[in-house]
Amino acid sequence: MTIQAKTIDKILVIVGDKIITQYEVESFNPKKVKEIYSVNDEKKRSELLKKYYQSVLDFLVNQYTIEIAAEREGIKVSENEVDTAINQILEKNNITKEQLTELLEKEDLTFQKYKWQIKMDIINARLNSRVILPKIVVSEEDIRNYIDKNKESLELDDTVELRMIVTDKKNKENIEKEIEKLSFPDLAIKYSSDKSAKSGGYIGSLKLGFLPDNLREKLKDKKKGEIVVVEEGDVIKYFYIENYKTKYDIDEKIRSEIIDTLKKEQYQKVYENWLAEHKKTIFVKYMN
Repeated sequence: MTIQAKTIDKILVIVGDKIITQYEVESFNPKKVKEIYSVNDEKKRSELLKKYYQSVLDFLVNQYTIEIAAEREGIKVSENEVDTAINQILEKNNITKEQLTELLEKEDLTFQKYKWQIKMDIINARLNSRVILPKIVVSEEDIRNYIDKNKESLELDDTVELRMIVTDKKNKENIEKEIEKLSFPDLAIKYSSDKSAKSGGYIGSLKLGFLPDNLREKLKDKKKGEIVVVEEGDVIKYFYIENYKTKYDIDEKIRSEIIDTLKKEQYQKVYENWLAEHKKTIFVKYMN
């Protein structure tokens, strides 16, 4: 253990204006370090120590890099803020620091790593509100593309509200003469043989996907007030477009859910790009 004492303050990595020492690495998980040093087999002990060092250094270098990048954006979190946050957690859960440490150990976490996580949670919360989220923009095209890709799971489809006249060909000429004079509901009452005639031919709102292929193609992208004629042998059907609603005409609740989903999808990419740009100018050197 005397060798360990001589090298305990050795600088292992420089990250920007911050340093990571052997003391910081070994005090990160002293229980684990003690277990490793108690291994009698020198080769195995060396391998375990190397693996431990690499794991902790990777973690700390990443944390310091993010911290430096955040500081460049004017975001700083002091040790006092971290301690205050942890004290609030202890008070809220009515536990002591020792009890928290025991709970963390069951989750394979050290108290030191937990402190880092709390610190990074605070940093990331401020980064999100001040830096990352303002960079995320969800366009109308993004929303439409999302609907196109997920219309089945969202149960979205173009919807057409229809009135209908069902008649035979002998009434075709009369209907087409009177169509400019009478309203479609009046024509339906006068000429339609369908049971919907009493209600002016009204058959309600239907999803386009549920209609027969030939009718769906004829009704697709029609505008309110248009009339579509379908001839089936001696039977003629007139469809009046009472209203047409595309799958993109969504209510605010669904729209908000889609935007939230798209923001979450974009978040990681925006965050990674932001960090990558900072990493280009953050000095990192491992000391041999």
